[in-house]
Amino acid sequence: MGIITVFGQQSSWKTKDGWVYRKEAGSSSYKPFFAIGIWNIPGYQPTAMNCTDDVYRKKSRSFLNNTDLYNMVYMNPGSDKDAYSRVEIVGSIPFYDMLFTYQKSLNGVSLDDPYWQYKARRHMKYHAKDKRFEVMLDSVIADVVRRDGPVDHVWAPIDEIVQGGSGASWTWYPETGEKIKERIKKQEPNTLVYTDLAGMPRGNYYLFEKRYLKTHKSLPSGQPPFEVLSKGTKILPSCPTYGFFQGYDGRPSYINGTEDYTPFSEVELVDLIYNNMKICAKDYRKCGDVFGLNCFYDTNRHPILSGISVDGIRAGLGKDRPVWLFFDGNGWSRPEDESVETFVQNLKCQMYTSIIHGATGIMFWNDRDKSPAVFNELNKVVRELTDHLNVVHLKTIRSYSSGYLNYLIKGNKKERYIIATNTSLKESVNLRIEGLNRILKPLEVYFAAY
Repeated sequence: MGIITVFGQQSSWKTKDGWVYRKEAGSSSYKPFFAIGIWNIPGYQPTAMNCTDDVYRKKSRSFLNNTDLYNMVYMNPGSDKDAYSRVEIVGSIPFYDMLFTYQKSLNGVSLDDPYWQYKARRHMKYHAKDKRFEVMLDSVIADVVRRDGPVDHVWAPIDEIVQGGSGASWTWYPETGEKIKERIKKQEPNTLVYTDLAGMPRGNYYLFEKRYLKTHKSLPSGQPPFEVLSKGTKILPSCPTYGFFQGYDGRPSYINGTEDYTPFSEVELVDLIYNNMKICAKDYRKCGDVFGLNCFYDTNRHPILSGISVDGIRAGLGKDRPVWLFFDGNGWSRPEDESVETFVQNLKCQMYTSIIHGATGIMFWNDRDKSPAVFNELNKVVRELTDHLNVVHLKTIRSYSSGYLNYLIKGNKKERYIIATNTSLKESVNLRIEGLNRILKPLEVYFAAY
């Protein structure tokens, strides 16, 4: 007997020219949709480790029912809709649970083996068409749709797919992501699949393997090829495979397999992140409709990387696929000696820089174990952005980026606007174009009729 799907009251979605378009239930036309999404709402529910699905929805509703700032929110499925017409992003936790169950059931896979993910995910790469896998996927998809009821939703099945997820010891291969998208679209053909590529775009297991296979026929079956790593590379019990986190050219992301980041200059990071994301976006292009990444530590210290990340993803995908970047919405990576106001000004600069480079959505991940001070201050910036969305939706006349200066000119026959940013933490830059000569202070965002 096949899966019986109960369809929710879904919008229909499509993508074109780097934008998502939404046709709401009952509407006859598609309209451009700029995503402003949120994952976790600090201060409105218990800590991340002590929060059931029901408590999460109940507590977060006290915030959601009193704001119109966010048009998308990550939620486990449930039919209780908040007061505003908000799209829920579903799938991350249900898919995580289902994939874990499937992996540990595979022959030869033992959770006591430190390389069990390496074995399981390589098996899944070559057996993505396995009937049992398809049945399990169909079941979890149908269950999400059933539990969501009339709530409008889109999908985000695997977070940080290229690097394997937070704390993972090997990559999820494109074949797995493609199969998940295929099964989602089989039940909801007009839905949207959002794919977050990575949480640390300095490098990943997939890029290591891609280089390795240029000189080897295949990877070893039992464990990664430790013999190719540099002398002195450590094998940490918590994550023995960190030495295989490498960039497109083999540069290691961590020092000798430890949890310490390799100290790269800004110029090196620009090169690494652009090329890494270009390769990954190209190879994982069939896994989603919209793509993004979260790069909190490096972008907060080098804000230009928010634009470079978009450039790299778009170079891999082509300009038709939309990009929605994640930002650090509650100070997970805020230095201890940095004020909330300075941190939020940095976030604002990153957000607008990503838009200048072509992003058509903004997402926020919030560490809800921290005080909501950053989140509360950031809401003022989000309000400003929502007030400017009519401008963001206008046609792009010109875009420019060189050094720390970035600007975008939007408009039509009746009006024209400029959005400009200075991504330097310390230096001012000169914004000098026809009819405008202005000094931008460090991290300044300039938004004006032009």
